[in-house]
Amino acid sequence: MSDEKKSQLTIKRGVLAIVAMYVCQLLAGIITSYAFKLFTPSKTVPIEIIGVSSALLSGIMILFLFWWDLKRSGKSFYPQIGLQASKIKNNKAVLLVIAALVSTHVLAWIYRSVILPSFDQGGIIAGGSKMFSFIQENGGALEMSGFLLLALIVGPIMEEVVFRGYLQSSLTKRIPAWAAIVITSVVFTAGHSPMILWPMYFLFSITWGYIYLKTGSLKMAILIHILSNLFYTVIGFAGWDILA
Repeated sequence: MSDEKKSQLTIKRGVLAIVAMYVCQLLAGIITSYAFKLFTPSKTVPIEIIGVSSALLSGIMILFLFWWDLKRSGKSFYPQIGLQASKIKNNKAVLLVIAALVSTHVLAWIYRSVILPSFDQGGIIAGGSKMFSFIQENGGALEMSGFLLLALIVGPIMEEVVFRGYLQSSLTKRIPAWAAIVITSVVFTAGHSPMILWPMYFLFSITWGYIYLKTGSLKMAILIHILSNLFYTVIGFAGWDILA
């Protein structure tokens, strides 16, 4: 493959990024499960600890693949996946991120704490929040450090690189930007649980996709994702029953 072809972001390449992510998650799950069986044969490891360890390992694997792809593609590939400065001034970009962060969480609160209880579905929390609660009650400093590393650094960077950097960017080359954001958000939402919270995940993804489109910078999409996860982390530590 020529260097010119290597540096081109295509839909095929965007889809392959999604496939690579799920393959890494599968491999990480297998490796983590067998590693715990091998090194702690007489101890039953909680599924939440296995889940955090597996997700952290898969995230690191995916970021390594991303780094390898960047190295082989060259610097001309960087702006194609949003590795560039914001198209709008940084202060305006940050204000846009903050405004989007506040508005999406207000809407998420309405869905989670007003709409769902009206259908007798209150009290439902996401998988990540369940992991956090379990580790907070039963884990130690090592387990909590691993969770925070996953939630605030590895997870947001990995997901934004794959979904916004590769998939959304590649789709935008062939279809209208709004359609690329919607398709990317559908794929993003389908990978999260529980299903009843899918409207929240879809809302977040649509917003992050818009931030990426408006600024042209993957850094801003990563920033709002990190801030969103940080918000839930603070809520978790404070013990407030607001969202989760």
